[in-house]
Amino acid sequence: MRTRRHAAIVGGLVVAGLLATGAPAQAVSTPFAYTGIVRAAGADRYETAAVVSHGSFAPSPGSALFLASGESFADALADGPAAAGLDGPLLLTAARGLPRPTIDVLKRLAPAFVHVVGGPDRVPDAVLSAVRALLPTATVDRTAGADRYATATAIATRFFPANQTSFVLARGDAFPDAVSGAALAGGRGEPLLLTAPKALPSTVTAWLNASDRARATVIGGVDSVSDPVADQVALFLTDADPVARLSGADRYDTAAVVARTTFPDAEVAVLATGRNFPDALAAVPAAAVNGAPLLLVPGDCTPAATDDYLSGATSLGATIVVGDESAISEESFAGTC
Repeated sequence: MRTRRHAAIVGGLVVAGLLATGAPAQAVSTPFAYTGIVRAAGADRYETAAVVSHGSFAPSPGSALFLASGESFADALADGPAAAGLDGPLLLTAARGLPRPTIDVLKRLAPAFVHVVGGPDRVPDAVLSAVRALLPTATVDRTAGADRYATATAIATRFFPANQTSFVLARGDAFPDAVSGAALAGGRGEPLLLTAPKALPSTVTAWLNASDRARATVIGGVDSVSDPVADQVALFLTDADPVARLSGADRYDTAAVVARTTFPDAEVAVLATGRNFPDALAAVPAAAVNGAPLLLVPGDCTPAATDDYLSGATSLGATIVVGDESAISEESFAGTC
């Protein structure tokens, strides 16, 4: 893919673009109204999440916003689909306090609800107090469980209807499969549940036992979610063929398989690094509201499966690259790997 660099200013935030056509990037409305390949990036993970929110979410009455730790992916993995379901962004915070870019978005969007995900060890009560002081009329609450698996089931119970018949399942001790699965779940309006690779957590078993679910989509190969775990999940489901697995040879291939299988006619694709989690977490709800897959790249080249998807998606008009040059370099678009 031959590209040349371009830079545009969107709402006071720098969004650097790699435009195949050389045409200027434009932000016209919500969601992303770009053409070509556009970079959404800030100086750090917190500002990058703010830039992403700026491109896909506008202030609206009664709106919601989700806030999670930017220092750990554990509790935030299942957050993105819930945020997408409420047409809200996912912002990140540090444990020591709200970063300035996060504060700026809170002020800009002025949401009616701020849903904090994760326990006080991840997002301290002082952060919630700071949000309440910043937005005195907003409802600020916390959703958390004893661990990442319980937090995911708490999110599923709270933010998704009881009669929702399907869900996505991914491993919870690593982020790559879960974030590509989260974009799928958000696009479908389904919750994302997490599991240990070789054992289904008791909180997930209890959630399944208390619900009437028909089918599940498992993300990743048997090293990520073993066949015994998938078989155990199937016992709780009502479809004749209740579990579908989407997997590839590695995290990049798996994300491409998810994109190819479930987003064949996407008009927008979102790319994030597969080497670290913060950019990908914030990208999930933006991908969902844009009807876009979340593809992963190593940062210095484009995996062949990803390139095949981007080249073969005839409806694709824009690719949003989330993260700065240190996360995804311009050389990523110069060749495959």
